[in-house]
Amino acid sequence: MLPSVVFALCLSLLGSARGADALSFDDALAKHENTTTLRDQLRDVFPDLHRRLRAASSSNPVTFLAPSNDAFAKTVYYPVVGPAFSNNDEASLEMQSAIMTYHVVLGKHTSDTLLPTFQYFPTWLNNATYSNVTGGQRIGGVMQREEEMIWTSGIANRSPVTVADIEFEGGVIHIVDSLAVPPQHFPDTAITHSTAAEPFQLTSFLGATYFSPTEDKASNLSRFLNDTTDLTIFAPNNVALERVASALSAMSKTPSTLADLLEFHIVRSSNGPYYSTNLTNTTTLTTINGKQITVTLNSNSLFADSARVITPDLLILNGVMHVIDAVLSPNVTDVDPNPKLATASPLLSTNADFSTSQAPFTTFAPNVRLLPEPTPTDVVGDGSGDGTGSSRTSRTGSPNGVSTGVAGSAASTVVAESRFGIAVAAYLVLSAAIGAAALMA
Repeated sequence: MLPSVVFALCLSLLGSARGADALSFDDALAKHENTTTLRDQLRDVFPDLHRRLRAASSSNPVTFLAPSNDAFAKTVYYPVVGPAFSNNDEASLEMQSAIMTYHVVLGKHTSDTLLPTFQYFPTWLNNATYSNVTGGQRIGGVMQREEEMIWTSGIANRSPVTVADIEFEGGVIHIVDSLAVPPQHFPDTAITHSTAAEPFQLTSFLGATYFSPTEDKASNLSRFLNDTTDLTIFAPNNVALERVASALSAMSKTPSTLADLLEFHIVRSSNGPYYSTNLTNTTTLTTINGKQITVTLNSNSLFADSARVITPDLLILNGVMHVIDAVLSPNVTDVDPNPKLATASPLLSTNADFSTSQAPFTTFAPNVRLLPEPTPTDVVGDGSGDGTGSSRTSRTGSPNGVSTGVAGSAASTVVAESRFGIAVAAYLVLSAAIGAAALMA
């Protein structure tokens, strides 16, 4: 009996010693010179967030993604983030606060605990204006090749970690060289995503959700997709809808039939959104029209019924969207996926010739909301850097592992300029590769 008591006492004392040795949040951050802008911002602009971070404890730890000086200096290139940080009016300050709160992840996630496949974690961002997801808006984390930590956020933004595993008494800090972007509404995400390569364009499905026989009002489905919490959307790309344009044209004459088809692509669950990490082989999901989709893992690919998921886990304000390569049908659910096919066979009647330039319903897509383009004088920070864009993670917490240059999404409006389209396309290719690797693991 006595040895066990002594052992327990030793463990308790060891834990107390470790807690006593842990740095405070401010002291841990101050050891890294490339966080001066962040420290100034926390002190002067976000005192409430600063107070909460200093109060974090080992019993309820957090992971803080700390933007470097270079990350703040690059805000001019960011959609959403750039305009928010270019002004100091009340609305902009509210958005800035939401952005910074989104950088706090629940739980302690270090380079040793993150997996080589994406995981999606809740954050402190639970303001309903910016997060319509139960438990806090999600952010994705992954450890690539055991040496590079990446965090993914809204509009396909990637935040590489340049200095990892900075321990403090309330958790861990990772320094990132690009700000995380809170997920946006479904329409904004679909439009931005459509600036990438043709297989990823979603304006046809987006337009279909806004289609209404009465052209002076949007459909109820569009409002549902914008306002409803905890959604999972399986969004067919433009190619998929164009291949069955004739069938969709016939359905559009009976709006209830078209609505039934579209609703079969949408899931709402009290369990929250279904990220790819929540989907296992033969997972059955109930769509909002009461019918069921079966998820299958086959030959390193993820399928929804017979449609292949070509881009998983596009984070949106109220859930997640997975891009698929075929239109699902509530009347044809017994077709097994065929992983040998490059593209799933259509379940509806097809067009002999098709072109994505003629994808149906695109004219019903909402107008893109242009964001003001910030000028170089609006940039926060000193703008220093050597332009190398290096993103190799330093594991030791050394203040020397600083990355400079532009990384992640680069754009000045929600309507992407060519450079943002290239950045999104590159991310999608990488995401697909990571997804394939995850399924092989």
